[in-house]
Amino acid sequence: MNTLIGPSTAQRHRSQKEPTGYEIVPDSISLNDTAVNAVLRSKEAGNKLKLNVVALEDSTLRIKKHEQDENSVTLMTKDGHKIVIFMIPFRIDIYSKNRIVASLNSKELLKFEHYRRGRKPKKDGEGFWEEDFGESRDLKPWGSSSVGIDIALIGFKHAFGIPEHADGFSLRNTGDYEPYRLYNLDVFEYETSSPMALYGSVPFIQTVAKDRSIGFLWLNPSETWVDVEMTTADKVNTRFFSESGTIDLFFFLGQRPHDIARQHTTLTGVYPLPPVFSLGYHQCRWNYKNEKDLKKHEIPLDVLWLDIEHTDEKKYFTWDKQAFPDPKGIIEYISSKGRKLVNIVDPHIKKDKKYDVYVEAQRNKYFVKDSDNKADYVGNCWPGDSKYIDFVNPKAREWWASLFALDTYKDTTNDVHIWNDMNEPSVFSGPEVTMHKDAVHTGGFEHREVHNMYGFYQHSATFDGLKKRSEGKLRPFVLTRSFFSGSQRSAAVWTGDNTADWLHLKVASPMLLSLSISGIPHVGADVGGFFKNPDQELLARWYQAGAFQPFFRGHSHMETKRREPYLFEKNTTDVIRDAIRTRYSFLPYWYTLFYEHTKTGLSPMRPLWMEFPEDETCHDEDREWLVGANLLVRPITEPGVKQVSLYLPGRREIWYEWNTHKARPAPGAVQQPADPFTIPIYQRGGSIIPVRDNIKGGSSEHYKEEPLTLYVAINSKGDFANGTIFIDDGESYEYENGKFAYWAITFKKEHDYLHTITNKIIDSKGKLDSPIIFNKIVIRGAKFYPRTAHIYLDDFTPDPLEFDNNMYNSTTYKEERSTNR
Repeated sequence: MNTLIGPSTAQRHRSQKEPTGYEIVPDSISLNDTAVNAVLRSKEAGNKLKLNVVALEDSTLRIKKHEQDENSVTLMTKDGHKIVIFMIPFRIDIYSKNRIVASLNSKELLKFEHYRRGRKPKKDGEGFWEEDFGESRDLKPWGSSSVGIDIALIGFKHAFGIPEHADGFSLRNTGDYEPYRLYNLDVFEYETSSPMALYGSVPFIQTVAKDRSIGFLWLNPSETWVDVEMTTADKVNTRFFSESGTIDLFFFLGQRPHDIARQHTTLTGVYPLPPVFSLGYHQCRWNYKNEKDLKKHEIPLDVLWLDIEHTDEKKYFTWDKQAFPDPKGIIEYISSKGRKLVNIVDPHIKKDKKYDVYVEAQRNKYFVKDSDNKADYVGNCWPGDSKYIDFVNPKAREWWASLFALDTYKDTTNDVHIWNDMNEPSVFSGPEVTMHKDAVHTGGFEHREVHNMYGFYQHSATFDGLKKRSEGKLRPFVLTRSFFSGSQRSAAVWTGDNTADWLHLKVASPMLLSLSISGIPHVGADVGGFFKNPDQELLARWYQAGAFQPFFRGHSHMETKRREPYLFEKNTTDVIRDAIRTRYSFLPYWYTLFYEHTKTGLSPMRPLWMEFPEDETCHDEDREWLVGANLLVRPITEPGVKQVSLYLPGRREIWYEWNTHKARPAPGAVQQPADPFTIPIYQRGGSIIPVRDNIKGGSSEHYKEEPLTLYVAINSKGDFANGTIFIDDGESYEYENGKFAYWAITFKKEHDYLHTITNKIIDSKGKLDSPIIFNKIVIRGAKFYPRTAHIYLDDFTPDPLEFDNNMYNSTTYKEERSTNR
């Protein structure tokens, strides 16, 4: 387990119990229509800080008017929120619709360590100027520069977010334990039920109550700790402290969970519409050894992956020509099957004067510097002695992007996409297997100040390079292990080097939910576990869970047994194949959800409270989740299960078992029998979901023009259901030029003897003439027995439809009609 690095910083903040005594200097206050500016002064130390309260659009505090009295300034927003800034002692209270929801510095724990010019070791305390970690020494030329403040969230029982941690979805009390740690690290076989730091960080917290939700972002990329205290008075006390930087806080006042998602992603960005293939199944291993390995695939599959062994001596952008004598040929073979290839490209560059990438980076001074800001920083990683690209440097990022051009990255095509791994960054010879904090980036920034953004800068440059490679015509796919707030603008994320055991299968869902609500939607966990060997039951259940998580990849360590789905006993292979086929059947729904994410900020994988905040029973539920608003999934994550328990949320809602059409009222618990093939899936009443039936093998490319089936689940009143579908070419940016179709589909009870299903264009900018047809409509919960059914291709001429009924009030209509009618 990793431990607190910079323990003196953490200990100084956690041991601070007495008020720090900050107050606003009264005559320093200045006001305008969108901001309050003032100076804070510490009574004890005399330190002075600049305070800026800035209002943004959409309930992110735009100031409409303000008032001031002797000890406070009150700001009213145009949408009814209020911010009260108290001067002595300094405190900020935030009100949502006249109800207090947050308070900053209510415990007076604001702490801001200023840069120092001279050393006073005895006064400053241990670790203030330098610290030793094993054989590494961290020099602090300006002394410790940490910052922190307490933030109370009022009227809430739970808080969520601050990924990445292998722990429950609802944040735990940390008072008698270590705080949550945000410090991107390469962690070997990480533990579960732990606040330890992992590969990425998003310092975002969201709370939810039945009638409101708020969130905030602590925008600081240095090492950060978070203490959490749940009180009996429906208040969540948090305390953030970071090793360096400034206090830069953004509050999102909702007031519904959907509003928080929109407000947060308006600030940090959304995930661009991904290519369809990236939502299919990915097969990876460290490492496929040769071209023959890449030709073995007998299941639905979209992407094959190559790890570090495909390179020439771990020199990225190269090929091992003994194992892959004809890389262009194998890529073209993979492409001919409708599939893609992903190659790994890490940020460490082998120290080799015969390696073109190294020579060019050295010549242009694109490497991170050592603490003296003169010599290049050298660390050990896969190739041995390596140097690290300084991605903080915009010129270095631009150069990095150019390396993916087809005439530079030899023997690749537009069907090769990229995996950025080890980008925390991982340094085998560094403290805690990462870069020394006193290494120096362009502009004189110490690495400690930007550490958690290093991977963000790398994968952003990679995405830009892939986009430029096709002259902006094709959508890139990039996977990153390290991430920060905003990483979703250019990369998918996975949860790193997990282990083949039931605990890691179970913890994957809360980890992915935490990422999803924190703005990163394309997320997944390695199916089967990276380390060790899963038994066949565990592997099969993991595929069933992974089929309903946004990023779906099987991956394993080189020292584990081969575990491609077709290598097992027939029963196991059948279960796995069924799970993968189920994933492919839902691709039209997944793809529509990812498109809608670009408009709303809502992640496809959602906690139950995202759609049902008024149902407090589900607030801490993390065994099950929603795919979009309308599909509930509760995978089986324990061995030997014969019956599974799940919760159906919502007041006066109705849910339908996907495979049987059985109706279940909500709210309430359900016990469902389980056999090896069981994946508990429920469709929400009042929804319409598009799927593709009859999936066999191949890839998503083979099904892009295949017919669709509409599953209509009628609401509890029996009179309504609706849904949407988005269609385009699945790979280019032509949808931005109107080559798409975005439809709303509605079921409606017109009267006792007439029910209609209609489609309507949602976005008139879409002009795509799609060849895709709906060939079947399944209606769940029909409280009528139809005598006739017709389809109107115009307003005048009805054509008859075939239909049948079953015992669970499900009616199936069969016909082949274009989506454009």
